[in-house]
Amino acid sequence: MTGASSPWLVGLSDVQLQVATYASGPQLVTAGPGSGKTRTLCAWIVERLVSDQAQPEEILAVTFTRRAAQELRERLQGLLGPHAERLSVGTFHRLAVQVAPLAGSLHVVEEAERLQLIEEALSGSGCRKSVASLSSLISLRKGQHPDYGQRLSSGELDLSPEELQVLRRYEQLLLNAGAVDLDDLLLRALTALLSGATGRRFRFVAVDEYQDVSAVQRALTVALGQHATVLAIGDPDQAIYAFRGGEVRHFQGFLDDFPGAVSRCLVENHRSTPQIVRASAAVIAHNPDRRSPPPVPMRPSGAALTLWRSSSPFAEAQRVAKEIERLIGGTSLLAYDSGQSASWQQGSYGFADVAILTRTVARADALGKALGESGLPFSRPSVKPAQAVSESGQAVWEPFCEADQLEDQRLALLTLHGAKGLEFAVVFLVGLEAGQIPGPGRSDAERQEERRLFFVGMTRAKERLYLSYVDASLATQGPALGESRPSPFLAEIPGELMVAEAAPKRRPPKPQLRLF
Repeated sequence: MTGASSPWLVGLSDVQLQVATYASGPQLVTAGPGSGKTRTLCAWIVERLVSDQAQPEEILAVTFTRRAAQELRERLQGLLGPHAERLSVGTFHRLAVQVAPLAGSLHVVEEAERLQLIEEALSGSGCRKSVASLSSLISLRKGQHPDYGQRLSSGELDLSPEELQVLRRYEQLLLNAGAVDLDDLLLRALTALLSGATGRRFRFVAVDEYQDVSAVQRALTVALGQHATVLAIGDPDQAIYAFRGGEVRHFQGFLDDFPGAVSRCLVENHRSTPQIVRASAAVIAHNPDRRSPPPVPMRPSGAALTLWRSSSPFAEAQRVAKEIERLIGGTSLLAYDSGQSASWQQGSYGFADVAILTRTVARADALGKALGESGLPFSRPSVKPAQAVSESGQAVWEPFCEADQLEDQRLALLTLHGAKGLEFAVVFLVGLEAGQIPGPGRSDAERQEERRLFFVGMTRAKERLYLSYVDASLATQGPALGESRPSPFLAEIPGELMVAEAAPKRRPPKPQLRLF
């Protein structure tokens, strides 16, 4: 018998308690930034165990990254001790290997081998696409179509004849090599679940970040739900992975897939100051067809957002570096000797409290140079597959995010996509020009996703948020570069929540002394 006095339930809001204690059917939970999503998810899992509704082996929790899975495991270990090791917690790819183990000599291709096979399939085909773009196209189509194999055979994949030929040759090369790719793992698992060929059954299934599921992942969730009670939790306002096949419509589609499902919403924001919460809410409110109620800030009032305008990307980067030195309290003897850091002994933040977020990888170059010249230590991770070991002992390759490589004592230099799921005391959003975010020629749907991406960046900040863009007309040297315009998303922030700071004035060059 459990109640609100149970340790894993103490401190939960009324709605969080309703989510955690409900087990009569499927649930769809909308959880905005900083609303205690992971804590609520953990409480739901623990409740199933302590109330004797399930054994640990009968519970599955699916996440999108290895980092998120590790965080969930650590929290559950703190609540359950050794029993947590018996739970199935991992990514969709890890789940897929549990449901449909790789038999015999069948193996998952590493990224380098996969690109080599695509290059071989491309040779002589007449297709003008690059290997990288074809790699993305293959993953996208496999994520969009649960019946991918059938569509590939019939040609119903919205591809040119040349692209279709390459994809068919690629599949044949995989078959010849006795291999599958990461996307095939999910398709194989779906086939096993639908045909009843798997012996692995779960009674309770939780899917985190449900707003990012692809059509295949949605189908996997439905297949799992044939024999299990399903909890789907996420935030449609943070759906930013259309290029990977994730579609926000799948989130609300849960209510169609599971008739009678209960829908709840976590609205309290415990992460950010009211200024940040209200500013980000004002931006995302411009997206149509939203159903989430306004967030409720729970933290005390803080500083207004800071808006910067700089003459060039490098000037912007230098400004960011100097402000970080000021916030941290100085990072070098040079800063101390020159008096740049007035708060040398009174810094409020550490390096790991600060993140610099950009829309594109290319924009991070100038930032990295300025940070290096200032002596600021930073992590600039890359995205690539990594090897993991399944419960069956088989080695599989699964994707992981930039955050998996962050170092807990360096600044984080990340893309907006890479910052998903993270939080920092101080966040700098840089490169906020029209044409960068949103990019040029965007459709209405793409523009809405770009706004969600901007919303994700804003809501990573807990205490201070800096918004920065380049206006090339400010440049006083060199040829005129034309005027850059700020992102239209900046105009959607209420003026009373933001303070615009003037660009620092250039110091006039010192006169050269005459020899005589």
